[in-house]
Amino acid sequence: MKPPKWDVSISFLTVDEKIAAGFYRYLGEGLQVFFYPRRQEDLAGTNGLETMRTPFLAENSRVVVVLYRLPWGQTPWTAVEEIAIRDRCLVDRFESLFFVMLDKDSTPPVWLPSTYVRFNYADFGLEEAVGAIKRRVQERGGTLSPLS
Repeated sequence: MKPPKWDVSISFLTVDEKIAAGFYRYLGEGLQVFFYPRRQEDLAGTNGLETMRTPFLAENSRVVVVLYRLPWGQTPWTAVEEIAIRDRCLVDRFESLFFVMLDKDSTPPVWLPSTYVRFNYADFGLEEAVGAIKRRVQERGGTLSPLS
């Protein structure tokens, strides 16, 4: 079985693009990361419904990071990503999911088990999240490339 193309795929709302870019910048130091604004060459001229779903499937990434606040999952593109992520979670029992609560006011989606530990971004921040995500990638068979 060939390894996934991405170590990490990030799903986020457009309003959170700056936060997502921070994750991309730090995770990209040693990992392959799918981050939509940086992957235009992969997406141009394709079927958006399929192309926006593909990076979140098990065969294409080791870990899926959701940067969550409402209305994530309710916009057209995050809804497509959410369906792929939910399908994947049914198969791997949420082992590949890293769920980041960006604010304390948002209620997690109903499909996320109440026992699933979520990362609280407001309390712990970017660096703590990146370290935890890198560890999760390693647990799922990924390796960190040395920085040059």
